[in-house]
Amino acid sequence: MALRRVRITGEGVPVVTAYAFDEACLRSGELNVKVFEQPTEEWALFILANRRRDDFFHGYDVVVGPIADDGVALQLDRYERHFISLAALVEELTYRKLNRQYYFGTVRAVSKLELL
Repeated sequence: MALRRVRITGEGVPVVTAYAFDEACLRSGELNVKVFEQPTEEWALFILANRRRDDFFHGYDVVVGPIADDGVALQLDRYERHFISLAALVEELTYRKLNRQYYFGTVRAVSKLELL
């Protein structure tokens, strides 16, 4: 992704920083965690609220769920333009092979990462 970004923008040098994370922290109760196992209406609305950046605050230290890549962004745009319903959006995304994405949104969450 870093190399792709540099190619697209024509600027910078690609840098990738790797971290380890003990997933036991997700279940230990020390972090406020939200996990979306698969695309759902709740997940889609959560992603949309984050993308709109209109003072959306969720209060989670860590959010784990299907990655919202460019293909997902296209489907979200179709939903926002009222070309498809929320149910159709979720159905279309359910059939896509989506990797998992981890969001570490607080100092407490980031403190659980170990630089490799």
